[in-house]
Amino acid sequence: MVKITAALALFCAIAAPAFAGPCVALDYQEMKDMTVDELATAVCKAREARRQSLDDAIATRDERNASSTHDNFDQCTGQIERVERVLTSKGVSKDAMKALCSKQATSN
Repeated sequence: MVKITAALALFCAIAAPAFAGPCVALDYQEMKDMTVDELATAVCKAREARRQSLDDAIATRDERNASSTHDNFDQCTGQIERVERVLTSKGVSKDAMKALCSKQATSN
């Protein structure tokens, strides 16, 4: 029984990210400890995921997925705002954030 419980717990831990939304919320202290480049990566990924959620909503226009798409969009928007606040506290302007995303997009 213990082995089954352990296996189930392991499976859930591995599968959880697959069921999570596109923008996994970062802990505030974790963000404060991140470098500007790491934060820029996080905000750029969240912006891309938010754009993808919007594109999906437009493409499908399906009532069954509307709530999920809206939740993903809101989750990403919240993540973007949190990361931008931390970047601002580190002296990075909104224009510099956009430039960092552009720089990352061209380097990938």
